[in-house]
Amino acid sequence: MTAAPTLRFERYREVHRGDARPVIERCELVPPQDVDPLSLKLSFLPHFGETKPDTTLGAFLEEQEAHAGSAQRALFPANLEGYLSHPAEERRQFRTLVEPQSQYTDLLVVRRGDVRWYVDEVFYRIEGLSGWAPGACADVVEGRFEDFRRFSPLVQLRLHEGLPWLAHPEAAPARSADDHVLELSKSPGLPNTRSFSLTVFRDGRFLRRSTLEGVQSGADVHRLTTLLIAASRLAPIKASPMPPGFAHDAQTLSVSFPVARGLERVTLDEGAPADVMAFARQVAAAYALEF
Repeated sequence: MTAAPTLRFERYREVHRGDARPVIERCELVPPQDVDPLSLKLSFLPHFGETKPDTTLGAFLEEQEAHAGSAQRALFPANLEGYLSHPAEERRQFRTLVEPQSQYTDLLVVRRGDVRWYVDEVFYRIEGLSGWAPGACADVVEGRFEDFRRFSPLVQLRLHEGLPWLAHPEAAPARSADDHVLELSKSPGLPNTRSFSLTVFRDGRFLRRSTLEGVQSGADVHRLTTLLIAASRLAPIKASPMPPGFAHDAQTLSVSFPVARGLERVTLDEGAPADVMAFARQVAAAYALEF
């Protein structure tokens, strides 16, 4: 019998370690022995122009599991019309991560394995965390908190639950957890040469194929978040005036990363921008690949 995924309560905040580079620290929260975390009450936030009964963390996660990818999601607002009817200045004061202009310095995530999680103060607020003890802490992402909020799959995939009508018009459009957000590949060449391909999905899952190690898969949202933040800082790519020349049996190395219009694919030859080449090496190192 497979054991149930561990339930982890994680608080994220920005800290500075003395080298002028901000990082995101994750600290666990440990419940008192007499508390059943799954029975914690979730209260629907009042900003959406709807009334919903209180639920529990356990019921929320069960609903998320049962209706993943489905439009039949009774726990969530029917749309954002009620929310957007409030004046913009008023919305900026709301305590909900749905509002891109709301001010946050930390956030709470409850994770049940790698593919199910709850983010507090999106559509609900969790109750009953007073008296919980601090647990282990670790630095998990390089960057500022606003970057973490903008790029972390933990946050972004919960803002709209994959439903386009729940995406705020000033925020990124609703995307699927199965979208490709990073790719790195080295094409096959002559016999005994090494080739590989890497695909990273929006929810942090990755698929890695290599002539030496075969096929490997896994999931790491924080590794992906650090790379998405780095990709956002790349200079815009200028259109190449000439296609690359043909070279028989030559291996082609390429990287793809998100830009406003989709994925930007860059061939890593002698004409590749230096910052893109450095980023590709960062991706390769993150997933244990060698050029």
